[in-house]
Amino acid sequence: MSHTTKASVRNQQITDMIERFFVDIATGRYTHDTKLEESFEILFRTQTWGFREIVLVVAIARLRDSSYRASHDLYACNPRSLFEKPIKQALDGKGIPTRQSGPLNVAKGAERLNVQWAAGREPRHVAEEVVRIVEIIEGLATNELENFTKLLLCRFLQEANIVQHLTVIVEPQTDPAFLYTLIKTLIDEVPDQGNTPQHIVGYLLESYHEDLQTGIKVQGHTDRASTTSITSKKLGDVSEELRTGIITSAYEVTVKNFGTQRVREAYDAVQAYRIRTNVNTREIIVICRKQDAHPDAKALSNLYLGKLEYQNVVFHFVEIYEWIISQLLRMTLDSRRIFFEKLQEYVANKDTSAKVKYVWSTIFKE
Repeated sequence: MSHTTKASVRNQQITDMIERFFVDIATGRYTHDTKLEESFEILFRTQTWGFREIVLVVAIARLRDSSYRASHDLYACNPRSLFEKPIKQALDGKGIPTRQSGPLNVAKGAERLNVQWAAGREPRHVAEEVVRIVEIIEGLATNELENFTKLLLCRFLQEANIVQHLTVIVEPQTDPAFLYTLIKTLIDEVPDQGNTPQHIVGYLLESYHEDLQTGIKVQGHTDRASTTSITSKKLGDVSEELRTGIITSAYEVTVKNFGTQRVREAYDAVQAYRIRTNVNTREIIVICRKQDAHPDAKALSNLYLGKLEYQNVVFHFVEIYEWIISQLLRMTLDSRRIFFEKLQEYVANKDTSAKVKYVWSTIFKE
């Protein structure tokens, strides 16, 4: 049997197993365990979804192979393929929020899930809970592990219900004053680890170019903000590109301090991009709050917070809220409508943080 055939057979077996568990959950064929359910809450209270996802991967992998022990060899089950193919597809089918590679993002290449691994993860107490749960998994008999997995899937299903309850769809808004207030509220109250401002900046640029049919394509903004530019082979968080692929502008978007470390990281991404594409970028626009600009940048206006020259790259710091209102005012009614629709679709997406959905819903239910 070829490797591809083996993988497809494995994937189908896992899909069938999870679907069977969902049927058992719907018909009440499982036993509650208060201590376990309280433990699961620790995994689900953090915005780092990879912790709960990696526990599910470990449970499924051990159900397939009772000799599998994540505390000794995490990668023995090929966790990336296991999660991204059958497990994620089964969760997606139930409307359950997921990340593309959540388990691998928290594993960070660790060979085993143990106290040493937990010591280097944040939030540490959640990682330590993962290690404790993995120890529990490895001590369960098959029937006990099946019940454990059903209880865990029950908690995943609760997330789908939360998403459904918080989803609020309204008519597109085009008034720039209203949109500015909406955007500022979202960024101030639910930056969501940088994902909210990054998507907003990208959607504003994208809507402008789509409406005017400039031919310029906006890239990068739909990635997770935690994805580094080097890892994703990007020049910056967001970029504007010509049809030929040439980047006309590169942006870093942040509501955290853009100090020397961030400058170095951005510079390294520029150099990596130059080596790969032979395109030499000399300027990066950093869209940030005034307090987050590099301390060596000297503001020239409320909008332009100054520049910083590092090696052969110039970083221009631009105040995020001033940039947003100026962008809204240069957009047509149609482009603002397109922007609102893109933003609303992002907020409604099952994989967008429930906190973002909650703030959105409170705005439009008032």
